[in-house]
Amino acid sequence: MKVEIISIGTELLVSDILDTNAAYISRSLREVTVSLTSKVTIGDDPEMIADAFRVALRRADVVIATGGLGHGKDDFTRQAAAAVSHRDIIPEPPGIQGAILLGHSDAGSTGMMLEEETGVLVCLPGNRREMSYLLETEVLPYLRQRLSSEAQTGWTLLRCVGVMESSLKQDLADLASSSNHRITYDSFAGQTNIRLWAKASSERALQEQLHKLKAAVSQRLGDHVFGEEADRLETVVLHHLVKNNLHLSLAECYTHGILAQTIAPLAGAAEHIHLHPAETWKDLAEALQLENVNSDNLSQWCRSAANALRSQANSDLSLMVYSNVTQGGVQVLVTLASPNGVSVTQRSFGGHPENIDQWALTLGLTHLRRWLMVHN
Repeated sequence: MKVEIISIGTELLVSDILDTNAAYISRSLREVTVSLTSKVTIGDDPEMIADAFRVALRRADVVIATGGLGHGKDDFTRQAAAAVSHRDIIPEPPGIQGAILLGHSDAGSTGMMLEEETGVLVCLPGNRREMSYLLETEVLPYLRQRLSSEAQTGWTLLRCVGVMESSLKQDLADLASSSNHRITYDSFAGQTNIRLWAKASSERALQEQLHKLKAAVSQRLGDHVFGEEADRLETVVLHHLVKNNLHLSLAECYTHGILAQTIAPLAGAAEHIHLHPAETWKDLAEALQLENVNSDNLSQWCRSAANALRSQANSDLSLMVYSNVTQGGVQVLVTLASPNGVSVTQRSFGGHPENIDQWALTLGLTHLRRWLMVHN
């Protein structure tokens, strides 16, 4: 099976933003034994994207595109896909008549897949977190099913948080030494996907080997593993809250609302999580009747904000996530107030703002998950 990758976005052509999506996809394709024929980068132009799709579908069996899925006139990829497939654009997800929806429209970004006579066109969002999730949970299993003649090979996925990739490789080095299986890693914003690949003489032997390898890795990493396959950190945390009938108040400053955007669409979130609308410290200070914040009292101010938030909302827990821009980079402070007191996680970062927001999301959810596990 031949596969081609198309990256869509003018920013990838004219700026210093690295195309990490294409690199991630190409690494992931190694696990399904396909032939990667080409990587192409196209700007935000529907006609050029459509031309790239036509050429790619002549060269490859499957074309995986990432980026360009927007709204209205900015929905470049969907316009191009509709033109190539001669299908109508529709208002309901996935947006093109007869296309297959990838993901769930009520949680996170979605993608789509069109099965044409000339080949399969897969369109994934440009957001790194959403793209990788859809690739792992829907696209790769689809490709693996098409390659059913190789049923003696397969893989499974563990999702890990709170430990560096270099440490994972060192801790699991001896488990990856067999010729019948291998372990690969992909890390982004504090979360690491651990893919376990194996081969065997039969499907039953393959599943037994994968089960044994997964058990060994899980035992060694302990609670750093928060899920597997389709699990997401935010859904795991929400499950803990629902299971223990706990209510959380959440506020965030200067994170572009990443936690609220991620959590709000989840089923059951509204019943257990109150999202404060504040975006800046001034909004939150006014709502909670707090004094002004400055560089000298930021940590203490966040503690006061978390306590005041919990008291005002009369919730079991409150989580405060603050992204503080400094000359040396960005400092993310996570503060959790509970009946047991206040706990804090603090990290400093440099790099692209969108990636820092993703780090804020991971840090906030990981801190909350740790507390829930300890006080279960």
